[in-house]
Amino acid sequence: MKILIADDDSTTRRGIEAFLNAEGHTVTAVADGRETLNAIQREGFDLLLLDVRMPALDGLAVLKEIRNRKLPLPCLIMTAYATVEDAVTAMRIGADDYLTKPLNLEELGIRIGRLRDTSALRAENQELRRRLLERDNPTLVGESRTMTDAKRMIARVAADPDVSLIIYGESGTGKELAARSVHAQGSRSSHPFVAVNCAALPDTLLESELFGYERGAFTGAFRSKIGLFQASQGGTLLLDEVGEMSSPMQAKLLRVLQEREVQPLGSTAPVPFDARVIGASRADLNALMRAGKFRDDLFYRLNVVEIHLPPLRERPEDVPALVDHFLQERERKDGRRIRFNAEALEALGQYGWPGNVRELQNVVSTLFVTAEAETVRLADLPLRLLDTRAATPGISPPPWISSPFTEALREMVRQFEREYLLYHINRNNGNLTKTSEAIRLSRVTLHKKIRDLGLEPARPKKS
Repeated sequence: MKILIADDDSTTRRGIEAFLNAEGHTVTAVADGRETLNAIQREGFDLLLLDVRMPALDGLAVLKEIRNRKLPLPCLIMTAYATVEDAVTAMRIGADDYLTKPLNLEELGIRIGRLRDTSALRAENQELRRRLLERDNPTLVGESRTMTDAKRMIARVAADPDVSLIIYGESGTGKELAARSVHAQGSRSSHPFVAVNCAALPDTLLESELFGYERGAFTGAFRSKIGLFQASQGGTLLLDEVGEMSSPMQAKLLRVLQEREVQPLGSTAPVPFDARVIGASRADLNALMRAGKFRDDLFYRLNVVEIHLPPLRERPEDVPALVDHFLQERERKDGRRIRFNAEALEALGQYGWPGNVRELQNVVSTLFVTAEAETVRLADLPLRLLDTRAATPGISPPPWISSPFTEALREMVRQFEREYLLYHINRNNGNLTKTSEAIRLSRVTLHKKIRDLGLEPARPKKS
């Protein structure tokens, strides 16, 4: 272990240093509190042995500063003043253990061993929690510039537990997942995350869902029910498609955000409300506000921070990582392992994905079920993914735009041959003999074309 000793008594300091060196530890020794903090700032240590009474800055002040800095450094307090008050104060501030002077070096070795084991167990538990968090609260997948910017903004917003924000993005881009990521990374993560789609409910139902109601508040209210504002207490409330709220509902939402209290239907007693509110919208709320369809005071109350999620067609480089992520999810559930070959992944990257990440997830899930082999090939993909590649806006332009005539012609012929052969191979269930007969091309030529074009035809399906 790399151990820092902080003690103003040179005899004690040298004795502990000699003992620890003999035990195989790497030791640094300092004589006062300020030197201690400077040493910790310069390099990392596995353990701090800290004397309580030191000049310049005493041990309790040093320990308090270490804990204020959120440094995960185990600390054993040493004191010649064996009072209950010193021990209680040190443990309350964040000491992991303490010993009284004169030190019993054998006991010190035992305590250091315990702290080493405890520290290793704590690190193991933190890693386990991190992995569980990644599994149960997956973050947005993708390392493209736009996604990196979005994830960086999410991390910044998550650090402030009270700031409101709007997440913008087309349907299927992962707005709720982004909101969950804000929640999971922040200090409210141990409290509930609650989501409601404002576009899916009529005003009367949305009001009762959000605010709750007392028994007898309206016909059919046979029992009291808490609303989603109260259900999200301490945590996060996501108002999906908040721009679809009617003007009266916008006014009621504004009052809740201003007063930080909610009044259930049929009740005369307001209930304090403490949760982060996140809005999500496909529409530009700023444009709706200018058109008079969204309250400006509510807009400025909610739109403190904006996060924009790009459509998948604008980040095709993220498609392979997303495919791998969805395959791993299915593999954990079903135990089956499949992969996409390079050509299939390339085709997925060239498709326009009007349904965004949600559409890609559905395609991967479908192929996970229907694929007969462990490798998904180009021929296994739905024809709509192949037919629309060249015509999809924002995807690679056709070769005639920038290529010389002969090069463009050669590429277009190659594309035609690939699409033509894939269509007929699929139509004949991967049977090359039947394909050869259907298109009146010899098997030798067909095999050569398949090899030259880099195609991997599907295996014949069992009847």
